[in-house]
Amino acid sequence: MIMRLVVLLVLGFSWVELGEGASYRKRFKRQKLDFDGNVRNKVKMGEKHMECDDGETNIDLDWSGHPMNYTCYHPTTPILSNTLPPVLECEDLAPDYQPQHFCMTTPISYDHPIPHHGNHRPIWPKFGEYQFVPPQRWLHNIEHGAVVMLYHPCAHPAMVEKLRKLVTGCIRKHVITPYTNIPEDKPLALVAWGCRMLMSSVDEVEVTNFIREKGLHGPEGDYPKEGQFTKGLVKLAEIPAGSDNDDSVLCPNYI
Repeated sequence: MIMRLVVLLVLGFSWVELGEGASYRKRFKRQKLDFDGNVRNKVKMGEKHMECDDGETNIDLDWSGHPMNYTCYHPTTPILSNTLPPVLECEDLAPDYQPQHFCMTTPISYDHPIPHHGNHRPIWPKFGEYQFVPPQRWLHNIEHGAVVMLYHPCAHPAMVEKLRKLVTGCIRKHVITPYTNIPEDKPLALVAWGCRMLMSSVDEVEVTNFIREKGLHGPEGDYPKEGQFTKGLVKLAEIPAGSDNDDSVLCPNYI
């Protein structure tokens, strides 16, 4: 008798096939997978896994859903632009550094209020604009070369719209979200792999230079695959005119 053992780790099943040639008996047995700690090499990236991360189950571990994360509670007195210069902060990350992936059973926190790298969830957001999405999600996009635009909910709408227009016109792989963990004197920020730039106003040259110089970096900076997390998605990203799905031309309509 010939016995073949096929192990389907991603699905958590083992398949034992008994028989000579064609199988005449099959047994399916549920295997207990270990989802503790880093699952980067245990769970296939970009595929939903209910017991680890499907983008829907237990997501309140990262965000309770409270509107304070995207609501301005003094809308009649918005934060206005000022003359403070932008602050660019970058870290020279090791070439072999790769963030760890953790399932929705493990809390993730960061040392900086606006992290530009770090551990995150296996399922990343679709590129685009959100009512709110937490850093535990968008840091995965950054690993894939995305540029994340953050703005304080009370930042003047004109400032936000000016920055939004630049970001969406420069790179398809972007995530835009309000963010309260940002200083009010610099209520706008761009984040890319290893870098963040905090701004008190929007300067076209500074923004486009940041995207061109810092975008598409990271361990998988040229990876174009769309994400699967959609909680709070307002608008799906579009390819900027003059570029393509791979963002081969950044900021194609700007000098």
